[in-house]
Amino acid sequence: MDKKKKTTNYHISFETLVLKPIFKENKMSTQVIEQKQELLVYEKPKSIVVRSLKYYGNTLKNAVILSKEKLGDRHKTPIIVAHDFGVPFIFLPTMSPRSPHNVWISLHGIDDIVPDEMGCIVHLINGTNIKLNASTTTMHRQFTFGVLLEKEFQKKQRRLNRPFFYQQPDIQRKNDDKEEDDDKKES
Repeated sequence: MDKKKKTTNYHISFETLVLKPIFKENKMSTQVIEQKQELLVYEKPKSIVVRSLKYYGNTLKNAVILSKEKLGDRHKTPIIVAHDFGVPFIFLPTMSPRSPHNVWISLHGIDDIVPDEMGCIVHLINGTNIKLNASTTTMHRQFTFGVLLEKEFQKKQRRLNRPFFYQQPDIQRKNDDKEEDDDKKES
């Protein structure tokens, strides 16, 4: 890993693995862990998520609503931040997004989740380990919800390539019957 670079105005990308709050002198910053580097961003993690969603054409409220349609009413709902060529970028919150201690973790960035005396350790795909104040059970549940959200997204993407009547064959038969009746009346 490179030394931590310092920046502002960060946007989440497929390289982003973790947004972790850092508290120093009563100010909150964000430790960003990417595939090949770490950054220190002088903003709250939630601010980065909100701005990134806006950048990609969405809002946190809409992302949560979309997730709740599939997952039900949860207070720690994973969200789709963006997508590229049918692949969704899903972020998992470890706590309520309103909590200043919430850590956002990329679904695709998780390699393993193991118990720890103070919560759990998440092993990331780049070899970094991150200790969380969340139970292994909570993180496994968040991971599972993220996978369910990904499957729902992919199902909707497949529907884009189907004709309308392919999805609703009963309507097609009714329309075909009506057209035959209309043809007979015209004859």
